[in-house]
Amino acid sequence: MFFDMHSDILYDVVKKRQENKKNIIKDHHLRQLEKGNFMGGIWCYYTDIDKPLCEFNQAIDYIMAELEDAKDYIHVVKEKNDYLEHKLNVILGFESLQPVTDVNHLKKLYILGFRHAMLTWNEENHFATGVSGDKDRGLTELGKDVIRFMNTYKMIVDVSHANKKTVSDILEISTKPVIASHSNVYELCPHRRNLDFAQISNITSKGGIIGITAVKAFVNPDEPTVKEMMKHIVYLKQRGLTNNIALGFDFMDYLNGSNLTDLRSADESAEIMEALKTHGFSDEEVDGITYLNALNYINKLLG
Repeated sequence: MFFDMHSDILYDVVKKRQENKKNIIKDHHLRQLEKGNFMGGIWCYYTDIDKPLCEFNQAIDYIMAELEDAKDYIHVVKEKNDYLEHKLNVILGFESLQPVTDVNHLKKLYILGFRHAMLTWNEENHFATGVSGDKDRGLTELGKDVIRFMNTYKMIVDVSHANKKTVSDILEISTKPVIASHSNVYELCPHRRNLDFAQISNITSKGGIIGITAVKAFVNPDEPTVKEMMKHIVYLKQRGLTNNIALGFDFMDYLNGSNLTDLRSADESAEIMEALKTHGFSDEEVDGITYLNALNYINKLLG
């Protein structure tokens, strides 16, 4: 069974709703997720600041309309242990809060059911600084307000895409554990989006988790395979962090196809399950990495 810490399905929903399509989850995603034995995940709307699909409020309307149409097989998770069997259990999130004006705006989105956010994608914005921004710029005062709000309202703070200064600032101000939903180990693949072990230690020492991702550039661009992805997982296990490892696949088969050659979509997830067993992970460790570590974190945060 799998819980995916990062999916861009909400972006795909908005994109296809723009094309006057409906039932996008059922027609384009449900089969792969069921075949891959996914019980849920964090589904994000990627708020592309350069080429937004549409006006932000319209995007939110599209998302809520699609979820209403999909209520027979999608359950939106809003609180501790809020999971249903025989449905996909989804936490609604954002990949960048750039279109959000302030805390009051975020509160309206919280009321709609959103429980997760990255403050930035790779850009600088009025809340924080992504990996493309000034290395000496981190959280703004508005960003600090957002972290306090998210802590108070039990929202998941996600540091993937943030630059080092922003990650450090978030860890300093947040009173709750945070996640890196889809970031790998910098020492194994020196991409700017990966986290060095000092950052990983700071996140996990406070109860946070790391979602190892199946994006080829973050695994090994020269050998983008499950074998290489496993090196990131084994690296963390060898450092005593097995209970802090999750999976944030970031499948892009419906976008630009930037995943591993042997793990391209949700319906190929058996590849990582087999690799974990081949590398000697116990059944308990496999269950933890594939879904339980994520659910345990979410229950503690939302509880």
